[in-house]
Amino acid sequence: MDTPMASADKFQPMHNIFCDDVEKQKQFYAAILGWDDIPDASSPIYRVLQGNGFQLAFNGVPAYELLGLKDRERRRTPTSSTGTMVTFVVEDWATVDEIAHKVPELGGSIVKGPFATYYGQWQLVFNDPEFNIARITAMTIPEGAEIPVVNF
Repeated sequence: MDTPMASADKFQPMHNIFCDDVEKQKQFYAAILGWDDIPDASSPIYRVLQGNGFQLAFNGVPAYELLGLKDRERRRTPTSSTGTMVTFVVEDWATVDEIAHKVPELGGSIVKGPFATYYGQWQLVFNDPEFNIARITAMTIPEGAEIPVVNF
């Protein structure tokens, strides 16, 4: 039985990030991803980028109250707890390395990487300029890189 919720083509994936400076955050991610700005969607407290059928949006602090989340507002610091992480998948490991060089130049910081994961991907974990966590992961690893063994 097909229900309206079961139809995948009805949904456009979007990830929203709360931030203090929506324009700075948009510029940071645009420089890393090369995605297009959607100026018609912009407001004083909102910006959005689009690429590869996905939208990445930036909500300013006033959005907490507008969305009924005022009591959940948090200040981001290098040691803040992490409640969400956005991941961008790329085709090759060299792109991960290239982005690792860009992140600090653009005002972000590296948390870990680039490194080989136990599941055979090449990955970079980083803070954006407001200490939100994001990662870039590739399905390939550099020749000679060892896949670590992890015992859970």
